Amino acid sequence: MSNALENVTVWSNKRFVQLFWAHTISLVGTAIGTAAIALLAEDLSQGSGPKVLGYTLTIRIIVFLFLGPFAGSLSDLIGRKFQMIVSDLLRAMVMVALFFVNAEWQLYFLAFVLHLSSALFTPIYKSIIPGIVGEENYPKALAYGTVAYNVSDILGMLIGGLLIFYFGFEFGFGVDAATFIISALLIAVVRFPGSSDKKEKERTEIFFGIRRMFSVPGLRRSLMLSLQVSVVGGLAIVTTAGYVKNELNMEDAFYPVAMSVMGAGAMIGALYFSRCKASCQRLWGLMILPSFMAILALVALAQSYYVLLFAWLISGAGQGVFGIISNNLLALNSIEKERPHIYAAQFALSHAGWGISYPLCGFLASEYSFSVASWACLGLMLITMVPMIGRRS
Repeated sequence: MSNALENVTVWSNKRFVQLFWAHTISLVGTAIGTAAIALLAEDLSQGSGPKVLGYTLTIRIIVFLFLGPFAGSLSDLIGRKFQMIVSDLLRAMVMVALFFVNAEWQLYFLAFVLHLSSALFTPIYKSIIPGIVGEENYPKALAYGTVAYNVSDILGMLIGGLLIFYFGFEFGFGVDAATFIISALLIAVVRFPGSSDKKEKERTEIFFGIRRMFSVPGLRRSLMLSLQVSVVGGLAIVTTAGYVKNELNMEDAFYPVAMSVMGAGAMIGALYFSRCKASCQRLWGLMILPSFMAILALVALAQSYYVLLFAWLISGAGQGVFGIISNNLLALNSIEKERPHIYAAQFALSHAGWGISYPLCGFLASEYSFSVASWACLGLMLITMVPMIGRRS
């Protein structure tokens, strides 16, 4: 990887540490803000909270899919650091604006701005890390990012619940805004990897990254891995609550336990994979896809909460490992000045999988059963294998 700074560990790399904490702090704030937005949605439309949240989730997917590719081209024009700082500040402004929302359409508009800011921030953040930590430490950096995401989600929801209970959901918006401002300040003092200052026409074309994602075998494999994660992840996110409550006839408290097990699996899998030798990593890479298909068949056939916990643990571990492999393929098959475009394209295209799995799983689980949704996801998993047959990165 070009322009990579050689370090013994990622934690001795000051620039990585600053970016890591900037991202982690904003993730915790986002989790708190998510809990607050859910309560605001219910407050705006009594009994229609799920509908409002469903619409905001749809807005998220549309923005990521259709506007995400612009992130790379915009970074060419205004610079990656400035783009990330502006994105953080925009998200902070959205959180402040949520204090004054009194109609559903206002929430939808702010959701659009919030998700657009995330689409302009996240792929650029990911594109910077390879050039900062170097090729050898990149898998470890990705693993720590996975841990940060899952821990911040769990802690953020817990902290958010306590803050909202004692101070009201509006307080959550203020905390979220503060975390984005702190993130912007930390990013402002980081020295980013050097890149070409020349604005080559090819690099500023909006669809450059998308063309590369489909034309380069390694990048195409990265995209397929992301789509496979969206299939198993989408099934869990959309159907677990209804399955536990309505089909297994268990208390609501068992739902977050199941999702926490999946998060724990992702953390354990990512950390273990990042510390494995190359031969062990190759074995893991070969085992994950068959494991995904096996657990989809297992939960479809066996109606049991303990089977579900085991399946979600394996699913989480696989998602954590595939996330590292996918992002590593992006870095290995691109150079520094291409990465904003490549990561932005992958970010946008991978959300197409979530855009399919969310509504499909929701419809099938609601109209038929969790088992039917699981079999459908197994079919989708087989379809994602087709572009990978006979191709190696």
